Parts: sequence; C-alpha cells; structure tokens
Amino acid sequence: MDLSGTNSRLNEPTESSARPWWRSGELLALIVLVVGIYCTRLSAVPVCGEESRWATAAREMIASGDWVVPRQQGTIFPERPPLGSWAMALVGFARGEIDLVAIRLPSALATLATVVLIFAYTSRWMTRVGAFAAAAAYATFGQVMVLGRQGESEALFTLFTGGALLVWHAAYTGGQSRAAAWLAGYSLAALGALVKGPQAPVYFVSVTGILLLCERNWRWLFSREHLLGMLSFAAIVGAWFVPFTLSNLGAVDDIWAGLAQDRFTTQNLARHIASYPFETFGCLLPWSPLLLALLNPRVLRSIAADRLQVKFLIIALVVTYPSVWFAAGARGRYYMPLYPLIAVLVGLVVEHCAVRLAAALEQAFWKHFQRGAAITVGVVGLAVALAGVLPLQPLQEITQSASFLALWIPAVLVSAGLLVWASQGRNGFRTKVAVTSLAAFLAVANTGLLVNQRVHKAHNLDPIVAQLKQQLEDGQLVSLGRVYHRFAYEFDEPIPQVDWPIKSSDLPPDVEYFCFDRRPGDTSESRSGSDARVPFSTPGTLPFQWEEVATIPCDPVQREVHNRSVVIGRVVRPTVVASMPDQPRRR
Repeated sequence: MDLSGTNSRLNEPTESSARPWWRSGELLALIVLVVGIYCTRLSAVPVCGEESRWATAAREMIASGDWVVPRQQGTIFPERPPLGSWAMALVGFARGEIDLVAIRLPSALATLATVVLIFAYTSRWMTRVGAFAAAAAYATFGQVMVLGRQGESEALFTLFTGGALLVWHAAYTGGQSRAAAWLAGYSLAALGALVKGPQAPVYFVSVTGILLLCERNWRWLFSREHLLGMLSFAAIVGAWFVPFTLSNLGAVDDIWAGLAQDRFTTQNLARHIASYPFETFGCLLPWSPLLLALLNPRVLRSIAADRLQVKFLIIALVVTYPSVWFAAGARGRYYMPLYPLIAVLVGLVVEHCAVRLAAALEQAFWKHFQRGAAITVGVVGLAVALAGVLPLQPLQEITQSASFLALWIPAVLVSAGLLVWASQGRNGFRTKVAVTSLAAFLAVANTGLLVNQRVHKAHNLDPIVAQLKQQLEDGQLVSLGRVYHRFAYEFDEPIPQVDWPIKSSDLPPDVEYFCFDRRPGDTSESRSGSDARVPFSTPGTLPFQWEEVATIPCDPVQREVHNRSVVIGRVVRPTVVASMPDQPRRR
C-alpha cells in the first residue's frame, strides 16, 4: 500500500517545495493575523459566559494547592476535567493573579497552535496557496473568532482533538513509524479528554479505526504500536483520573461524561436535525459557501484524485457529525474540534478553483466568491461608516467613534479593492492577496467593531463589587448554597458556603453578611438551584430577620437583560434591652 500521500501532479517543483514551511512568508503572515485577532484587547470585555466557572476553579487550585479536584467555594465542582483550569492557573501563577489575560490567553495560544498545525499538515501535500487558505480560513471562521478570544474550553479542545487526527494522519501518510503515529495521536487525544471528557478519544478511535478498516490495513490496526498508543493514553489520563477517583468516586460520572450525557435527548430532536446543518454553515462563515463546490461530483473527484488525505477528511466528517447532528442538546460550537479538517477542505477548494486546471464553471465560482466578499465588505463598511448619520435605529447600535472610523474606512476600501482586483485573474499571488484581504478585514471587524459593541453593552461589575466591599466593612461574606460563579470571581475573596437554612438555628451564629442566587422563576414559596450538577429546590424565604444590602445583576453580560442576580443580605439580630432597677419614689 502506498502511504506517501503524494499526488502525481504535486511532484513537480512548486512554491511548496521552494523552502521549508516553517521558513515561509505565509507562516509569518498567519502568525501576524492570529496574534492580531486573538492576542489584542484580551481584557477589554468583562468576564462573561462560562469563563468565570473555570477561572474560579483555577483560582482555588492555586490557593489550595490541590490540582486534582476542581472546586468552587471549597466544594467539589464536577462539571468537566481540569485541563482548561490548569492552563488558566499556570498563566495566572506567572502573572500573579487570575485576571482576564490569564483566563483568555490559553485559548488564544491554542488557536495560534492550531493554525500553525493546519499549515504544517497541508504544506506537505498541497500547494502553498492552498495551505495558506486552509490555515487562514480556520483563523477567521466566525465561531472560531468568537471562542478563540474567550476563556472557554473549545479552543484547547480543538487543538488536542483535531490535532490528534491531523498529526496521526500526517505520520500515517508520511512514512513515519507506527509507534510515532499512535503515540502522538493517543497522547493528544488524552489531553483533549482532560479538557472535555470522552468526545476526544471517541472521535480519534472511531475515525482512525474506520479509515484503517476501509483500507484493510491490519498491520496498523492490530499492532503492538497501537497498543503502545493506548497505554500512553491511559497513562496521561490516569495520572489525573486515578487520584480523582480514589478521593471522589461518586463524582466520576459527572465530571467525566455528565455534560455530554445531558445533550443526548429526544426533545425537539426533529427540529434540531433540520436546523443544525444550517447552524454549522453559519458558524463557518464567511468561508462556508466555498464548501458548496464539493456538491459538484466533478469537483470532488478532481480534488480527491490520488489523495489519501481527502479520503481521510471525508471519513472523519461522516463518522463524527452524527454525534452532534442527532443530539438534540448539541450547540454549534460542539463540532468545533473538527473545524481544522473542514478548513483543509476549504483550502482544497480554493486551490482547485483558483490555481489548478479547473473548468470554467469552477473558475467562475471562485471569481464570484471574491466579488461577493468585496460587495459584503463594502456594504458592511458603509453601514458602519454611516451609522451615526442615518436615522435608523438598527444602525445606531453600531455607531463608532471618529478615531475608529479613521482606521475602519481605509481598511474597508483597501480590502474591497484588493478583492475586486484579485478576482480579475487566476494565479497563486492573486489568490493569496484575496485570502489575505478578506482575513485582514475580518480581523479589524472582530477586534475593533465587535469588541467595541461588546464593551458598549457589557455589564461591568467591578465598580458595583468595589462599592459592596466598602459596605461590608471587612465583614466576612458567606453564601447560602453555591453562589453564581461570575459574582464569586468578581468578588475575588473567599466566600464560604453554608447550606440554605430551613430554620433559624441552621444559620451559624457568627454570620452577619450573606448572599444567595436569585433565578428567573424563584418565588417566595420556592427557589431553584444546583450543586455538583444535582438540581434542588429550597423554600423561597429565609427563617430569620434580615435586610437587603444590594441586588447585583450578573447574567448575562448585557446591561439591559438580567436573568441571574445575587442578593446580598445582612442578618438583623434581635436587640436585647437590659431592665433598669426600680428607683425609689420621691416624696
């Protein structure tokens, strides 16, 4: 079996073989692009979403010295394996605090590493134009630009899960030893498992296993080297999983697979099946329209001719997509680990339509994509430029400062102009110009326009919490049950947790200031909550006298809508008045 992964048409000297990929100008341009999008203005937007979940766990790891059991407010937090919090804690330890940079920098660096990995993988068997387009497409997928700047788990998870598949296949097709391929693949899958649970190893085992079965490559599938890879997976995961299990046996299912199990439900399944492909298409904008070219059998045959990589990409997507397509609770971002492979397909389409010998229809497809992108850039740019002038309410929401418009307008004009110019010819240089122009516009739009909008709408808790701390006058704040994680992060001091009191004697006598969650639907009769992924309800009133100090809206980040609040209260103790002795009456 030929495992070289080469294409006879690629054996001719090309720009790809002119110099090593790691010394190419394309790689430098990609690094500049990713740093510009993901490593700038990291602390501009307040903490949001689930960032504070993992940040509070990271803070408690540093404070307690226990890096095995994730905790919030001193109690176990069995939501997810701890590698995401480890990354935040390591950066925070170096910076001296778990600030917004410590929370978000691991995601930004993971995105940079994923882009470099895509470029390295594709440079081995594609032209440099196609490799550059593939890596730039991943860097500027709409959903990647959002999650790659946030302290969520998706960027790290994508690096390890998608990376496991790409690295394994690069070794498989590149003539490396079976031991190197299986060790690298299973080790990266193990790191993915430590980020988000079993999805990473399931994807890796199923994709590689089915590929080898299809190729009847029994020597790779049933080999001692494959067993060695499995042992490496067990060693990496076991280094955390064994000590965690020994101390928290009852929480194993929750932390390892609880969130994944929650997504597999039949409620609204038909609607999800019908809508999820469109959601995926939207998450991959603006590059997803290029994938429509693959619906043409002639294009698909031409791209796949003599290329083992294309067979691998198709098998990987066909095998893994049902896991999110038929899970009614799955969201668009759950398929992000396979976005690097989709980006490779985007690069193949660009290479085929813009550089290789393609039919007139396929050449026109690429030309129309460029011109459509130019029109979109122009329309969006004009709308932003005129937002403060035209009396239209939707446009008022995107009004920008004069200093930003001074950068925005030239960026729009240059990007749109270069896209139009690039569409007038068909060669490698014009294609690189088109890809770079669109990616650069998206970088300015994301780090400028979208971040500005989020800052404008953000509900910043810093001044509110600072004022609250003054009101508390150094008093110890405790929470009745677990308090909302965003408030716990912003408060930045330990908040001991006590159970919700059912009778007045349940409250410890030394408690003066306390806090608790208020959720939508809570009433004076009952309130809802959860602890260690177990939902519960309690009485809606407290069995003692207290006064409200403050109510702090915490979720979501936007000012105008609040679904979650934290109530700060102060216990009112009964005043004991000492009786005075009787005074003798005056005569």
